[in-house]
Amino acid sequence: MTVVTDPAPVALRENSYAIVRGLFDPATAGRLREICERVLEQWRRAPRSDNPPVGPQANYMRHVNDPEYHRDHPDDLAFLLDAVGAPQVTKALGEALDEDYFFQMTSLYFNPTGDSQDGFWHKDKIGAEANVALVPETGAGLQLQIALVPTDDLELVPGSHLRDYTREEHAICVADEERNNRSNEMPSAVRVELQPGDAALFTQLCIHRGRYHTDKLRRTLMVSVKKKVTAEYSLRQRGLDPYSDQPWFLLPDYLRGVSPESRVFFQNFIDYYAPHWRARFTEVLKYSSLLQRFAESGAPNPFFAE
Repeated sequence: MTVVTDPAPVALRENSYAIVRGLFDPATAGRLREICERVLEQWRRAPRSDNPPVGPQANYMRHVNDPEYHRDHPDDLAFLLDAVGAPQVTKALGEALDEDYFFQMTSLYFNPTGDSQDGFWHKDKIGAEANVALVPETGAGLQLQIALVPTDDLELVPGSHLRDYTREEHAICVADEERNNRSNEMPSAVRVELQPGDAALFTQLCIHRGRYHTDKLRRTLMVSVKKKVTAEYSLRQRGLDPYSDQPWFLLPDYLRGVSPESRVFFQNFIDYYAPHWRARFTEVLKYSSLLQRFAESGAPNPFFAE
């Protein structure tokens, strides 16, 4: 495993990834870690329904910005959103993508409490979404991983987003029902070393994996973005997905305390998805009002009848 010179965001289209050293200063990275530690503890006690299962092998959670995790800590939510939409973040993303994009979601990656695991090598399965992009080299969007503690747990194969699997890569990632996809013998792989506040950007089309060791602390905040054209395509084909379905952005005070610059980052996301969140909420209201009427009438509820 080798460590290479840091590619700049503008070079991501050729290299599969880029590095931004000191995206956040130590104080900001430290505050983000405190917020994420609190959210992680709450998630383990009371996870939101759209998150992956809690358990000893869990190594990530989605939607760190869900307001239910910050009900008693509104300043934390404002700080988190301000960082996610900060000018230096959008600058790096814009240089790497060279294409209009939307915010998609926040995630937190962490080491498991159960058995240690090296992750499985893969390219994200995004299907036809990559084909509608204006810049096909960056696929449907990007992941931006921000280190909150020292880490070298992101591994990838530079340049692999521009081609199909080689014979050796196929043997690890795909062959034999993927039974070899946790191999430590991936040719040309690099391990990305980050200090708190450093960030790595990478395209979902490259071969990559994470490492999750019980005895090695990992706290990585990930910001996912999706290209505008692929977001439009995805919505037409499948409707709202668990990633873009974040109706809490409609709360009147959700962006309270967030800087104007960061608000701009989220506003395009809100403007595009708000009609679809409202349509889904209308369906919820229709059924909830019926349930209330049945409760008030004392009649048997036909929704729960055999």
